[in-house]
Amino acid sequence: MKFCLIYNKKSAGGRKSNFIKKIYKEIQKQHLVDFYETKNETHASKIIKDLSNRGYNRLLLAGGDGSVSFAINELIKNNFDLNKDFAIGYIPAGTANILQAELGMTKNIKQIAKTLTSNNFDKSNLIKINEKYFVLMAGLGWDAQIVQSIDSSIKKIMGKLIFAIKGFEKFLFMRNKKIKTSINNETFLADWIICSNSKYYAGHHTIAKTNIFDDKIVTYIFRDLTRLKLLYYIYLIAIYGNLEKSKSVITKYNNDIKFEGVDDKIPVQIDGDNFGNFEEIKISKTNKKINFLVK
Repeated sequence: MKFCLIYNKKSAGGRKSNFIKKIYKEIQKQHLVDFYETKNETHASKIIKDLSNRGYNRLLLAGGDGSVSFAINELIKNNFDLNKDFAIGYIPAGTANILQAELGMTKNIKQIAKTLTSNNFDKSNLIKINEKYFVLMAGLGWDAQIVQSIDSSIKKIMGKLIFAIKGFEKFLFMRNKKIKTSINNETFLADWIICSNSKYYAGHHTIAKTNIFDDKIVTYIFRDLTRLKLLYYIYLIAIYGNLEKSKSVITKYNNDIKFEGVDDKIPVQIDGDNFGNFEEIKISKTNKKINFLVK
């Protein structure tokens, strides 16, 4: 098989370079691997745009969850043929690495190489958000404010710690922005929304009764968010891994949801990266699938 390995050197401040190169050399023992180290999205975009001309069977992505989300959107934008034999392999080299938990990936170099060179893959849902797609989750409101407040250069140095610091800061100075949420014929005013395609959230913490291979989206609607309620939600995630235990959280399993900013634009993050601020957001389940190599 022919492999394309793209390593986002910006992920985790480039601290995983030796780890990535060891996996590369392990795969290279028996397979042809083109290895690209990218420092920006423009460079990665050019490589992905040329994939169809090079006859790759596998695209291996080394970076964070956002790196994978970016690559998938680039594949779709360039009308890449996501045929039944083409698959994406993930090498966890980011900050949170939620996809690592979803795919059952270990940190063992030989085991990762074995998974990436196997034919063991499964089809993941792709969820559309406006004109783009995500694999794991979209957060509207509170957690998106945290993501947007983090400087990428500081994130490289501090890693997960900066999320804790900024999260505590947003907790102390909580300023909620109302989001009008429309699902079927129901309308809710919310302070925070999580639309999850993933079982995990904020690292390897269970949050939902789903995973990226299930054919459903779980939407958690947090109304009247307070500091006390937020602490309770964190407790539910840490102890039970299930937000549905809270009566104040509205849980919906719907394929189409619409969100509108009430007094201001909605801050949004997808797969842990800043997506921007929008007056309106539409999220829907699609028929698009992507093959992921799994353990």
